[in-house]
Amino acid sequence: MSQATYRHYPSFTRRYVRSVMKMMGLPKKPRVEADIFGQMVLDEQVVHSINGEILMLEWHHGREGRVVVPEPTLSEWLQTVQLTKVQGDAWAWPWEFSALSFPAKQTFHGHPVDGALVAWVDSTTLPSRYEAFLRAHGNPHGVDMVGLGDPWLIVAIHNPLDTQPRLNPTMLRGAFKPSQISDFINSEAIEHAGGRAQALADEEGMILRAVVRYVLSLGMYLSAYPEAQSSGVPMWMKNKHPEGKKGVPLAQVGVDREDRELTLAMTAPRSVSPYWRQLRDDRFYRGKWADHRRGSRYVLVSGYEVGADKTVGVGSVN
Repeated sequence: MSQATYRHYPSFTRRYVRSVMKMMGLPKKPRVEADIFGQMVLDEQVVHSINGEILMLEWHHGREGRVVVPEPTLSEWLQTVQLTKVQGDAWAWPWEFSALSFPAKQTFHGHPVDGALVAWVDSTTLPSRYEAFLRAHGNPHGVDMVGLGDPWLIVAIHNPLDTQPRLNPTMLRGAFKPSQISDFINSEAIEHAGGRAQALADEEGMILRAVVRYVLSLGMYLSAYPEAQSSGVPMWMKNKHPEGKKGVPLAQVGVDREDRELTLAMTAPRSVSPYWRQLRDDRFYRGKWADHRRGSRYVLVSGYEVGADKTVGVGSVN
């Protein structure tokens, strides 16, 4: 099994706080850092901004999240699998709060990315999530927001185009309702967040699209191969995770080496890329799958050519 050095998602909270300290000429001391963070959480403009959302998500991730590390060959292969047209509620994710780690050599629209923060939360719980975060830091006020009543996917990455991330760190962030996830899978549509969020530049939008496409592909992979996910530090991760001592558990996503169709789809020469086929029939949502939203399961259609007259795909779904 090949090993790889990974780019792990770094704390935006720390970068953001320290950038303010640097701008104010304050010494880099833990007490000063804590004071600045405390002032941020009391600032309503910060709390109601995209930055405030990231601070809240990172806080919850530190308490109940997972660091997800896909096997390096799988990670690169997931970018080659096509996302075909889907209908209805078309996706699911195993964790409410997670941070993805990427092999250092892997790029997204030609740029290396320092991991990704991924939240998959019931939007009706977001106001209480905010309130728990704010109360924990001495802010008694809530937030003026109403839940949508659906799962909500949020994907955020540190902007790889930042020229001075230590002075002015920025994040690229996309948020999707179930219908918007389907829109993205079908046409890669990302709506502008509105409010005080700045519209993405073209290159930024392409990078974020590539990362969101990867997250969706990984979610489809996990729906097709749920046994591929396990706990613990993966053997294929060469470098240690910088947050490992703080107790955020790692989840590894491997390749089922005994699955012939998957192995061939990843290794055989092909003229047509493999793709994920959405499973919508009721029979795929019975038994252990009964609690899954209809349309959230996928099967891999391999797309490779085994012979001149035969293309093999995945034929059975349990």
